[in-house]
Amino acid sequence: MFFKGVIIVAAIVLGLISVVVLLSNDFDPQYSFDGLTKDESQKIVDFTKQFVLTSPTFLYDGVPDSLELKIVSADVSNTEFLLEGKFKTLHTGFGNREHLDLPEDITPHTIIVSIVDEKIISAVIDNQWDELNQIPCNTAQC
Repeated sequence: MFFKGVIIVAAIVLGLISVVVLLSNDFDPQYSFDGLTKDESQKIVDFTKQFVLTSPTFLYDGVPDSLELKIVSADVSNTEFLLEGKFKTLHTGFGNREHLDLPEDITPHTIIVSIVDEKIISAVIDNQWDELNQIPCNTAQC
């Protein structure tokens, strides 16, 4: 009977210790996306953001506060990342349009950016425009 009481007390103490340990841990995950630390994923987003902000389409008439980026796929072991961005421009079209007389027409865009080994290998806007090569897409290219 004495040993049964000791076992019950030990189980209760062990349970309380487990609860205390769990509650004292920070539940904020160390990794934010498939094994990337928050710092690493932020560097990828910042790298991509700098590219989009300085690309001809956005540079011409992009609305600065409209740019939102997120990682949608990552293969950390092969350093391959796919990001999706959304932004608005003040006119329709793509690329540098400074020689065109376009009426103002706020236009939402989606850009898909592929990164491999810290290099942007593809950037396609609205499945229509190859931002790297500044040419329209056709089914074979984009």
